[in-house]
Amino acid sequence: LPGGKSSHHLLPNAATDWSAAANIDDAQQPIHSTMNIYIASGNKPNTNIVAYSNYPPHFKFELPMSPGKGVIMAEDNNKGFWLVHTA
Repeated sequence: LPGGKSSHHLLPNAATDWSAAANIDDAQQPIHSTMNIYIASGNKPNTNIVAYSNYPPHFKFELPMSPGKGVIMAEDNNKGFWLVHTA
């Protein structure tokens, strides 16, 4: 990922298949507002985050299933969440 972070989107009737979204550090971006409580809370040495998507940028073929994206976060003391997004 460029600079270690990236956000891409697919728009209907777009000239290209995937386009880079606005800067994900912008407070108006959905992923920023969703994750801001965690991000703004400082360093968490015992936390793991996994972000996933079965449609990576520049993927040119349609998959035979619903696209799935999400973020899994877990930290000590059995705290965490799983954010799932499908279309």
